[in-house]
Amino acid sequence: MARENIELLAEHDQREGAQVSPLQASIERISGLMGSSSYFVFVLGFIALWALVNVHGVHAGWRFVDPPPFNWLQGIVSSNALVLTIAVLIRQKRMAQLAERRAHLDLHINLLTERKVSKILQIVDELRRDLPARRRGHDDETAELALPADTEALLHAIKDRQG
Repeated sequence: MARENIELLAEHDQREGAQVSPLQASIERISGLMGSSSYFVFVLGFIALWALVNVHGVHAGWRFVDPPPFNWLQGIVSSNALVLTIAVLIRQKRMAQLAERRAHLDLHINLLTERKVSKILQIVDELRRDLPARRRGHDDETAELALPADTEALLHAIKDRQG
């Protein structure tokens, strides 16, 4: 059963991935690359190399140099930060949509499970009442659990408590 559930989830993830546009997939690959430790090391190395080369160029009298405070480097780093921020926001939006769908699915499954459990408890309570040896008394807790939950009241109570 667990293997079937894992396979079902893997198929679902594959279907979700197949619905992603080529542009979205490219953006997610870029944001994945930019979020890696390799990219972090590359950026630090690039900045250090840029500073060293340009400081050396100033002292060597090179004509095309980005002297301190490295205005060209600041522009490159700022552009990189802008692209990275947009890529991360786009990816987070899609991940939030997936999380919302999964939460909705969880809610549906939980509501269905609650109904099934209530029905099973009702059946057990009826069976217990039908057996002569078990007619000692009515189990109030079982009777209460057998009642379906008032999901509307629960949602209102959660909303009232939060806000």
